Amino acid sequence: MEKKEVIISDLSSAVIEKDRLSPVSSPDRWECTGYSTKDVTGSFLFAGERTSPPPLTIDPKLGGWYRVYVCMADFGGAFASHIDLRLTSDEYSRSMRAGDIGRYVVWSKTEAVEESFWRCADMTGQSVTVSKIDTGLPFKANIFWLRFEPMSDDEVTEYLSKRPSKTMLAHMDGDFHALDDAKEPKDYCKAIYNMRHSAVGIVSQEVMNDLIDYDSPAFRDLFPRDDFTKIRVKYFERMSRNRRDIYEAEIKCAHEGGMKLIAAHRMPLSNFAFPHNQPYFEIPFVTKHPEYRCESRFGVPVGFLSYAYPEVREFMLSTLMESAEQGFDGVELLFTRGVCLMFERPVAEIYRGKYPDGPDYSLLPPYDPRVYEARCAVMTGFIRELRRRLDDYAEKTGHARFGVYVTGYHTVCGSRQNGLDFETLAAEGLIDGIIQSNMSVWEESDDCVGPDGLIDREKYERKADSGYIADRYYTNDPKRIAVGAGEYGRLADRYGIEMYSELQWESTVPPEEYVKAAKKIIAGGGKRIALWDCVPARLQSLSEWAAVSGMGDAASINALSDDGLAYRSVHRLTMIGGQDLRYANPTWRG
Repeated sequence: MEKKEVIISDLSSAVIEKDRLSPVSSPDRWECTGYSTKDVTGSFLFAGERTSPPPLTIDPKLGGWYRVYVCMADFGGAFASHIDLRLTSDEYSRSMRAGDIGRYVVWSKTEAVEESFWRCADMTGQSVTVSKIDTGLPFKANIFWLRFEPMSDDEVTEYLSKRPSKTMLAHMDGDFHALDDAKEPKDYCKAIYNMRHSAVGIVSQEVMNDLIDYDSPAFRDLFPRDDFTKIRVKYFERMSRNRRDIYEAEIKCAHEGGMKLIAAHRMPLSNFAFPHNQPYFEIPFVTKHPEYRCESRFGVPVGFLSYAYPEVREFMLSTLMESAEQGFDGVELLFTRGVCLMFERPVAEIYRGKYPDGPDYSLLPPYDPRVYEARCAVMTGFIRELRRRLDDYAEKTGHARFGVYVTGYHTVCGSRQNGLDFETLAAEGLIDGIIQSNMSVWEESDDCVGPDGLIDREKYERKADSGYIADRYYTNDPKRIAVGAGEYGRLADRYGIEMYSELQWESTVPPEEYVKAAKKIIAGGGKRIALWDCVPARLQSLSEWAAVSGMGDAASINALSDDGLAYRSVHRLTMIGGQDLRYANPTWRG
């Protein structure tokens, strides 16, 4: 008998645990309310902020293979509304949310729902568990319908025989478990587990190690309220104190899914949280050593430590080596979002040693090659020492070579100006991969250059008082990324290393735009794709993940559809809660 498509839209009838439903808002039950779109009518599940309803079970009573789609609403914006689903056979649930539909519909977020592809699955004997993850944060949860589209025998054979290329790199932000309920070491594997069927080959997880002093009385007394900040801090403390067991479980999970797990470290050392002198994310080493801070052109200390000082380099080397000892497959050095070198005395001395008759180092314009020669000398030396220590440790322990992946700016030149000489790093075999970020940081001082070609101090100080000196740019322009990707790609080919280009910023455009961007990057000479903030941002957004999760090699990227309907469909709500929305909407439309 031919299988037919099944839509479960009346969730009040489909849910087994009817006593867990309520027709009105409840702190410990799911609200179940009627709705209609042009094509679908039913009742949807909703849980409001700071509610803790128990899980629900839906048994579709299906046999055989189906493509499974989920329909949700974007009530409240990114991260404000997400839900967890799992099949009976799943080891972990999957957190998911609707994408931001605001850019491509004329309706408000309370007038539309988004259906997106979730997965392919053999539904024989499988039920769906619906959960709201209780982190203490003010999240909502909703689901409108589940749609099961039957797969032919040929489609099942193709799906089971097809193996993803495992050539993407996925970055996991340091905050990613603050949006979850991870308590035990195994719980922290959820995101990694849910990437196993994607093209992700390397998962780069930001780690904290002992950078924060959780035992500081000031730190403990800072956050009396149970708000997002306190919950994040509690998460970081829990993860830091149990990190060896957590990382062991995560590494095992990654390897079982055919992926490597590397430890990502933010290289600029600063106490960056607001207000900057408070112990939220405070690094004690930064606080205790103001004598190692970077300096402006004219000697003013700034809020970053300088790698020109051996004590700073040693501090970071020991932090990176801890990741090797914890069993990670390598490290990612995140050099974006800050500075590591400026015009401090040790940098100026390197310059003076090579150019004894040159002008004062502090007066050289930022694009003068002599400026970044000195910076590159420091940073190349630092990475040489890191490579030596990692290789010695690998030989001592029998570990495979530890990968060193470096994230620089979106052009080779921009990275060099900030101390990253990728040509030398690759030529000497110091690194295993380059990640091209979609960011640039530079000194905005072109209008401060005098007739002699040097910085005019008076103009410079005047600008510092009234405008930007340090500027930063997130490039959401795929054409600009593609140009930089070509430069990096040629360098990677020359020295036989991996090269990844970050997609434009996450959760800002419809899913199909990421496909178009990836194709431009590959056409421009890029090699592979990196997903910044893959967790939680991209992995949670079901429609975006459907578009980006298969971006492996060039052939798989070019085969992806540019049609947004391949990843999601948007449906206007015509009725909700018994109120017809077609002619007048009581929410904001009057």
